[in-house]
Amino acid sequence: MMISFLAALTSCSVGPDYVCPCIEVPSGWKNGVSCDGAPEAEGWVYLDDWWQVFDDEVLDRLENWALENNRELYSAYQRIEEARALMGVAKADLYPQLTLNPLFTNTGELIQNYNALPPILGSIPRFFRAHELLYFFPLNLSYEVDLWGKIRDQYNSAKYNWLASREDYDAVMLSLTSALATAYYQLRVTDLQSDLLLETLKNRQKALEINTDRYEGEITFYSDVTLAAEEVDLVTAQYDEVRRQRDLLEDQIAVLIGVPASEFCLEHLPLQGLPPCIPEGIPSEALLRRPDIARAEFYTRSQHALVKEAYAQFFPSLTLTGVLGFESPIFKDFMKWISRYWAFGEQINQLLFDGFRTSSNLELQVAKFQETSGDYQQQVLVAFQEVEDALANLASYAKQYDSVLGATNWSEKSYQLYLDRYHAGVTYYIDVVNTERDFLNNEISLSSVEGYRYLSTIQLIKALGGGWSFPEDACALTE
Repeated sequence: MMISFLAALTSCSVGPDYVCPCIEVPSGWKNGVSCDGAPEAEGWVYLDDWWQVFDDEVLDRLENWALENNRELYSAYQRIEEARALMGVAKADLYPQLTLNPLFTNTGELIQNYNALPPILGSIPRFFRAHELLYFFPLNLSYEVDLWGKIRDQYNSAKYNWLASREDYDAVMLSLTSALATAYYQLRVTDLQSDLLLETLKNRQKALEINTDRYEGEITFYSDVTLAAEEVDLVTAQYDEVRRQRDLLEDQIAVLIGVPASEFCLEHLPLQGLPPCIPEGIPSEALLRRPDIARAEFYTRSQHALVKEAYAQFFPSLTLTGVLGFESPIFKDFMKWISRYWAFGEQINQLLFDGFRTSSNLELQVAKFQETSGDYQQQVLVAFQEVEDALANLASYAKQYDSVLGATNWSEKSYQLYLDRYHAGVTYYIDVVNTERDFLNNEISLSSVEGYRYLSTIQLIKALGGGWSFPEDACALTE
């Protein structure tokens, strides 16, 4: 009967109930992107390894290395273990505490007998020495009954912190994998640009040789030679700069995959093709799966549990204590039934006045809860901004790509026309140089925009909290 009563008491909980500080989720995206032949939103599924949407074996290999060797990700995992251990520490207070404290004392001391008669009236001495032996073998029990859910709320706070640390691990992993993919495709853009510059450099070196021969044959002016030599040096400088950028990106990738930069080299991989198309009608609810948003919401729950714990401090606490064991001054009787020892009791503690410490602590925890609630709402707003930014970038870069591609095609035709006119002797070499320079600049701009489309795709995937894909059989989702 008593046990049932205590069980009913321990199920009580005081304080306000938790209400998620959610904000309204928009029904759609302002900067939606559509592409021909893209499936509808109903076919949306997630990929755990989101980078597989790029269908790039080299990227897959690098991402796997990063997940195995990256030190920052390893530290995030250890933070999960720390939070799990703290949760176990908090959970221990929900159970009775048992301790075994064997004790042996051997005491000799001089004692004054204040009740002794004067020496002339009796034989009891006023001072005498005492020798005491004590053998004690107690099993102590202490249990604070969780009347108002205070201990349970402390445990819940630790549990939500543990869940938040798991989301933090996913956030670190998403940031790591997206940073690696970004650096990888930036490196591939530099490889594409280096190929363009090498091809241009070969053409300009050949032009320098032709103009030198024409000058020596007194067919052209020396200014054509100097202009051709200048263009060779300019392209060489551009090529060296692109190679420098590639070396830095290669070193960055080495750190992300957890290997020394001096020991890592990546093969030449010029960027080809366009990134996978973003499907039309991505649901805005997908944003809520972002690990940083889930982490912020768990922190809010954790802080709310501490508000309830602070509220419970105003109510009385009940602690049960008990001791069971053996106590004897004689060793031969120790651990026998005659020397059995037991004691039990209970203590109720009710706060009357503590200088407003408890009320101030409640105000502190409420303020922290409001702070974490604001942080959660702000994180959701930032997430929507990041998705809209990525969608806007994708839409803009798609249009820019078409425009720059058209400009590149026109500049190539202009270059060929002026080159033919120069060989026919009806124009100057400077016209050829200018049109060739425009053609090269447009090619480099086209490769940059192509790279931006890849980076914006990665940005969108990260903003959505992971990868997306569509099954070949859309009916599989409804079965």
